[in-house]
Amino acid sequence: MEIADKNAERSTIIIAVLTLVTIGLSLIVTTGQTLRQQEEAGTQYLTMTSRSVLQAVESSLRRGLFVRPTGPGLFSPGTAEFFRELEQTGDVLFVGVIDRNGGRVLSSRPAQEAGPLAFPPEALQQLAQKGEWYGRATFGARQTYVYGKRIVPGRGLTQDEDELPTFLVVGLDMTKHLGVYNRFRQNALFQAAYILAAAVFIWTLAMSFLKRREQAGRAAVLERFQARLLDNLPDGLITVSRSDTISAANPAAHGILGIAPGRLAGMSIAELPEGIVAPVARVAEGGSSAEPEAAAGRWFTRSVGGAHLEVLTLPIRQGDDDHDRLVIIRDRTQIRELEKNLSEAEKLAALGTLAAGVAHEIRNPLSALRGFAQYFAKKLVGRQPDETYAQTMVREADRLNRVITDLLYLSRPRAMDARAVSLGQLVADIGNLVRFDLEKRNIALKVSLGPDIVWADEDALKQAVLNLVLNSIDALEGLATGEREIHVSSAQGDGGTWVFVGDSGPGMSALQREQAFEPFFTTKKKGTGLGLALVHKTMREHDGRAQIDSEMGRGTTVSLFFPGNEGVVPCSPDVEVRK
Repeated sequence: MEIADKNAERSTIIIAVLTLVTIGLSLIVTTGQTLRQQEEAGTQYLTMTSRSVLQAVESSLRRGLFVRPTGPGLFSPGTAEFFRELEQTGDVLFVGVIDRNGGRVLSSRPAQEAGPLAFPPEALQQLAQKGEWYGRATFGARQTYVYGKRIVPGRGLTQDEDELPTFLVVGLDMTKHLGVYNRFRQNALFQAAYILAAAVFIWTLAMSFLKRREQAGRAAVLERFQARLLDNLPDGLITVSRSDTISAANPAAHGILGIAPGRLAGMSIAELPEGIVAPVARVAEGGSSAEPEAAAGRWFTRSVGGAHLEVLTLPIRQGDDDHDRLVIIRDRTQIRELEKNLSEAEKLAALGTLAAGVAHEIRNPLSALRGFAQYFAKKLVGRQPDETYAQTMVREADRLNRVITDLLYLSRPRAMDARAVSLGQLVADIGNLVRFDLEKRNIALKVSLGPDIVWADEDALKQAVLNLVLNSIDALEGLATGEREIHVSSAQGDGGTWVFVGDSGPGMSALQREQAFEPFFTTKKKGTGLGLALVHKTMREHDGRAQIDSEMGRGTTVSLFFPGNEGVVPCSPDVEVRK
């Protein structure tokens, strides 16, 4: 399973945010520098203009053009007129002379017309100390750029320097300058805002793209994960459309239903095995009282082709039964077999506990009873029916002893000593053991072996085959018509060897086949029901398996599979033994 890297996602977001913050800060700094440079350029222009005007006025004053030669006052009446003419030439707002305290001595405008001239606190102090100052001041309600400079007395003046007006000031109207600057600032701020908005937009698109790409990557990872999961899931998954057509199916569904790969998609549910079609169709119609567990969306079981299946049908959209449906199919055959084996093991464990306790208590008195029965059989030779009764007591004592022995074998685990066993020799020995039974019942024992060598415990294999042959003899005993035949054969299997014991008897029903390997189950009048149970136990101890193939009226074949095929060699031609 692939997991998205959260640290990489967090790093991408951090880098994107830092990039946006950097762009914003850069715009703020750049816009601030541009506005400051523009303001400095305007200030330099105002400074140069006011300085030029002031130098022209100062030059005229130095040449004495407007200084009164005699009479009261320093300036001639034409000086104020000159100042007013300068004011009308352009950006000059006023020209005047002020004293050390900022009082107006001579101005291009009367005080009542122009309003007060307000200097910053440091202006007069700087004029007194350095003899020059320029900067912004208030002239009435207007913003004014003022340039002031100390006046040097002209030639021919006899007044005390302390009594002279000392400062010449020129004020320029900043209305146009401020208008140009404000428009420039608005444009600069608009451009900065536009660039920032574009950056935010591009950043948003980039983040959306990264997010979509990340989501697409996650979706692709999830899709690959789901595809791998569904392809390797042991349960079958089928998607059924509203038209009852299969739109998708995983490989397990093909294997469970026994349908060739790639054939389920596009198939109608009517083509599925009947055990699957009926419940799925009922659920498709909203459920039926015949399938209450299916209608409630619960698991229900079906037997299809000998397999035990569990089926669950759910709507893909919760609460929407009319939309596509998901059908989950589980093959529980092996689990049912394991449950059955576990149940048998529990029964055998209980049986072993009982047998171990009873065997000792029964065998000692049984031996005594059998001894007395043999004694009476010898004493009563020729005296009927007493001799028959005594011999019956001996046979029943022997049968009871065999039952106890089978119980002990059935309940006790036994380590198998697997080795190469010749089936031909083993079947020949069994034929000698049952020769008289075969002759008495006119039964033919046929042997046709493929591989002759089987890897198994020789004693356990011999006992298992002998039990099967004896069962076949008992089954053929009541056969009224037809050929009486027992057939022992073998075949090579995948990873092991199959041994078959079949007969031409009356066969078994489905219920009999299902219960045949259970202890004490028998259909014979004198049977104990332990023979096939012992066979089944022997095969489990060999890690093999036993199965029964039979139908009523068509005989029975019991197949035994022994794992391991080392040293397998062909057998001699088929032989027929009739005893």
